[in-house]
Amino acid sequence: MELPKRKHPRLPQLDYSAANVYFLTLCTKNRSRCLARIVGRGLDPAAEVALELTPYGNIAEQDLLALPRHFAGVELLQYVIMPDHLQILLQLQEVATAGSRPRPTVPTIIGQYKAGVSRKCKRPLWQTSFYDHVVRCQQELLEIQRYIENNPRKWVLDGKV
Repeated sequence: MELPKRKHPRLPQLDYSAANVYFLTLCTKNRSRCLARIVGRGLDPAAEVALELTPYGNIAEQDLLALPRHFAGVELLQYVIMPDHLQILLQLQEVATAGSRPRPTVPTIIGQYKAGVSRKCKRPLWQTSFYDHVVRCQQELLEIQRYIENNPRKWVLDGKV
């Protein structure tokens, strides 16, 4: 019996260290709701929805905001920390400094980020892999930004609270 061939999620022709915008989703291990809670809705489904970070969520946010200090040419465009996942819009920019280290790839950045957060939380926090998508045009970027912005509200409307 032949095992099914695993489909590699990366585009073989794409340079993942090139200047691009990436939409990333990192899920917690076993989809544990350990990063945040949805609060502020009360009984009114139309009421404003807010996120309250847990101590693990605070660590995840602090380390996320520190990424541009640790990696030259990395810009955090937008993010949302949900109860069981984190969504990020990350931009890699050209860095033309003589003698500087080569720009890291998205898998390197995210691998180091996840390891650092797990180490500070003193437990394995993340699923092994992550979802990534290269944003190809301005319209797609705007749609993803709206998606990230509306994610907490959608969580409530989907009945996940």
